[in-house]
Amino acid sequence: MELRQLRHVLTLVEVGNYHRAAERLDLTQPALSKSIQQLERELGVSLFDRHGKTVVPTVFGELVAQSAREVLQTIEGMARTVKKYVDLEDGELSLGAGAYVADVWLGSVVGRVMRRFPQLHLTLHVEHWHVLPELLRRRQIDLFVANVEHLRDQKEFRVIEFPPQEGIWVCRADHPLSTLKSPERSVLKDYPLIGPPIPPSIRHWLDSGSSRHERPHRKIDTTSVTMIKAMIREGDAISLVHPDMVRSELAHGDFVILHFNAPRLAFHAGMAWLADRSLSPAALAFARELLIEAGLDPDASLEGLSPEGSHQRNPSGSVPSPCSPSPSQ
Repeated sequence: MELRQLRHVLTLVEVGNYHRAAERLDLTQPALSKSIQQLERELGVSLFDRHGKTVVPTVFGELVAQSAREVLQTIEGMARTVKKYVDLEDGELSLGAGAYVADVWLGSVVGRVMRRFPQLHLTLHVEHWHVLPELLRRRQIDLFVANVEHLRDQKEFRVIEFPPQEGIWVCRADHPLSTLKSPERSVLKDYPLIGPPIPPSIRHWLDSGSSRHERPHRKIDTTSVTMIKAMIREGDAISLVHPDMVRSELAHGDFVILHFNAPRLAFHAGMAWLADRSLSPAALAFARELLIEAGLDPDASLEGLSPEGSHQRNPSGSVPSPCSPSPSQ
């Protein structure tokens, strides 16, 4: 049984004449008769009674016509729903984001996406970067944007890595360290270090060349940028932040930058999703806006990705290499 045969039955029921039904279906009358006869043989019943040039459905014809209407309505409804998702007239997107990335990029990107596609339903989960891969595995989010240096060798994820974003150490303007031109790394042990979990490359810099007693030990984990800035402003806390997060505080002289004698520290942020899942139209639309915000070419970065693809890769087939070295001793 084929969908075209169901349409043939419905048209013949509506018109009541093989010749006129064939014309409406753009078929020859013999082709329509053959289609109906094949369906009757398959079902083992007669679907129509002939009365001269007029045909009327039998009880079985009425049953088939009723079911055909329901089937075709369901299929047409499904097609409309799919089209809405493709055209982003409807759909859902669940995003994960690290705290810093959410504060630096996500607000403006999500704002533009929602303005362009107002019917899209979007959920944002701001979490520690090390929690986000598990949310992907549980299918609680479709993709995430955060630190991705720990995912470089994990084949279960597809990753597009952004150019490294330079981090700066900050404290309040009247902090005891604010007068030091180039404080030593060891002074960090005397003050609370606050922020999300520290990425491996930055942890390596903190630990290398230091004894166990010289390493920072008063660490407060939080993903709240508002809380981080409040603790810096009101206490002796120090944090490694993206410059855009504290642009206003630096401009007004509330915070100052601590210039440690160390290699440049960078956030290796990127976008990741499960390798065995294709990105939805909504996810692709978001990804394009995010890549533009990060200064990347979305066409090159997303080449070959489409809602129909089931095995997606970035252009090189692997995680892009960072543009600058990781922090080291």
